[in-house]
Amino acid sequence: MAEAAADRAAAARDRAEAERLRDEAAAMLTLAATDELTGAWSRRFGLDELEKTRVRAHREETRLVLVFVDVDKLKHINDQHGHQAGDELLGLIGYVVRAHLRPYDVAVRYGGDEFVCGIPNTSEADARARFGEIATVLKLLDREHSISFGVAEAGPGESLDRLIMRADADLLQARESRRFA
Repeated sequence: MAEAAADRAAAARDRAEAERLRDEAAAMLTLAATDELTGAWSRRFGLDELEKTRVRAHREETRLVLVFVDVDKLKHINDQHGHQAGDELLGLIGYVVRAHLRPYDVAVRYGGDEFVCGIPNTSEADARARFGEIATVLKLLDREHSISFGVAEAGPGESLDRLIMRADADLLQARESRRFA
């Protein structure tokens, strides 16, 4: 009986250690998958998540809208106010974007001052309205804070790379039309 009790105690210790290691591995994965400045997915993990979202939308024949976001004048802010100010702005934008997305939407830090957001089960018009709100909130916080964004709705069987390219092209077109307005 004493031997069985000792075996149960050893098994309980092993289970507790396995759970601790599993929790530690999950925390390390979360740290690796999250951009430290913005709280968004890091590019590597985020693009994988966007691809899963794209495949799910295709399989379920539901909508997927991708929004390409660029932080306006980040280089100017870095040059005028220092890189710490630029980092704070990126953190703020990451926070505001994530606060305006649903828990299952995907926000990815795509590049230095670029984000890509996958929004399933929504329309292109709704995504434009949502990111218009985000731009307004940023302007209200500081009139120098602004973003440009482009939107593209996934077509049947369209690759993630092609969808990103179309949203980026829409961003460039929006910027160009603003320049001449």
